[in-house]
Amino acid sequence: MLLLKTPELNAWHRTSPFAVLFFIGKTIRLLIKNAWQSLAPLVALIASGQFDAKTILLIGVVGLGVLIVGGAILSYWFFRFQLTSDSILIRQGVVKKKQLDIKFDRIQGINTQQNPIFRVFKLVTVNFDTAGSSGNEGNLPAVGREFADSLRERIGRKRKVADPEVAAEEELAAEKEDVLVRLGWRDMVRIGLADRRALIVFAFIGPLMEQIGEQMDAYIERFVMLAAMNGIHFDAASGAWAAVAIVIAVVLLFALVSIAAAFLSYHNFTLWLDGQTLRSRGGLVTTHEHSMDLGKIQTLRLQQGIIESWQKRFKLTARQAKASGKDQAEKVFTIPSVAVASANQLRKLFYAPEAGVLTQDPRSADFVPISPYYMRSRILFIGLIPALILATLAMIEFGWGGLLILLWVPLIATFSYRNWKRAGYLHDDEEIVRRSGLLGYRTVGLLFRKVQRVTVLQSRYQRKKGLATLKMYMASGNVRVPYIEHDTAKRLRDYILYKVESSDKAWH
Repeated sequence: MLLLKTPELNAWHRTSPFAVLFFIGKTIRLLIKNAWQSLAPLVALIASGQFDAKTILLIGVVGLGVLIVGGAILSYWFFRFQLTSDSILIRQGVVKKKQLDIKFDRIQGINTQQNPIFRVFKLVTVNFDTAGSSGNEGNLPAVGREFADSLRERIGRKRKVADPEVAAEEELAAEKEDVLVRLGWRDMVRIGLADRRALIVFAFIGPLMEQIGEQMDAYIERFVMLAAMNGIHFDAASGAWAAVAIVIAVVLLFALVSIAAAFLSYHNFTLWLDGQTLRSRGGLVTTHEHSMDLGKIQTLRLQQGIIESWQKRFKLTARQAKASGKDQAEKVFTIPSVAVASANQLRKLFYAPEAGVLTQDPRSADFVPISPYYMRSRILFIGLIPALILATLAMIEFGWGGLLILLWVPLIATFSYRNWKRAGYLHDDEEIVRRSGLLGYRTVGLLFRKVQRVTVLQSRYQRKKGLATLKMYMASGNVRVPYIEHDTAKRLRDYILYKVESSDKAWH
């Protein structure tokens, strides 16, 4: 049976039987994540046609399917949850039992997912983001949409009771539920063309490329022979044009795949503000809903690659505190495509009323450049000195040909110049924005009061030039402002420490 709309407190409940689909998907994702590298050579071997493995492959697929479905049914059967007045308890595990106790005041965001089957039955999967966890600490698969909404409201009420200041802000913003961003199909095309993750596909098909190339050569050879038999001859120019056409076709194919992936992830993407909570919803097959409290934002990053610069669009990400430990993971709220004017309006809204005046437009003339000694140090210590040492050693072995290593110097000089030219910073009494980039741009904005630790670093080279690097540590990572005047770095450090100590607001 389906989950009750309002489960009673202190009683153990099951979710809908459709949760089996969630556990099947979870198992498949784990297999893909951990085993695709070893499966790629197997796929290449089968594709080569050197031996008949259809029977073995069929048995393996059927056996794996039975194990996945059987494991999913058992995972559902042993899954239970219980609501208390201040937390949610989750019991799960078939062989290794595990119980989670997720306190409401630790929950930073409640995200939901809804695949096509869940959509028919008005079910969602609820994911809990908590402070200190590396990802979703807990999941409630296949629960009713009304239950998910009531749970979100219950957690919000608990937070208001615990923090009167938050309650006051929520009351002031209670009337707000404004749509801030809505993306259409043109935006999906822009996102797909600018998405660098499409290159991952090349890594997967890498083991197949050699076999595909051999088959393509054989196909072209047969095509040319048949054309010659029919009196058609190809010259060098025709062959070159054929090669160019093949390359263009491959590029277009990957562009289409990337655009299709953008539609799957962000179709009908909508961003809105619900009181003091930022929410987004999007997705073609599976609808994803994410949320983040404005007060939890640690940094705002505005990024622009080469293709995005042609489109005059940016990607805006708001980062929360990330987990501590070996496998650190950032919690990111992403707005995949936005114009710079909209980005500045959003940051004013996110940081209001205390900040948000500064711009994150990387082409703004307000940015203060860093010292050119940043560029010179990189050319010297990364380019010239290593190149001279390696060229000297190479000349002993290869003669004058070893001097080709010196070409490393102009390459590093070009990169260093672009890094320096795009580096800069600006600040006011409440926040600072750092600009950087090589091929594209990235600006990172943060509030002074959310800095946990700040240091002024000086290398021997910087000390001689009266320069230093300001490094600000936050719960979402660190932000560096390199090669600024030493006195300026110390003044900023002291002011940041003053803002942290004088603020009575939470840093997280």
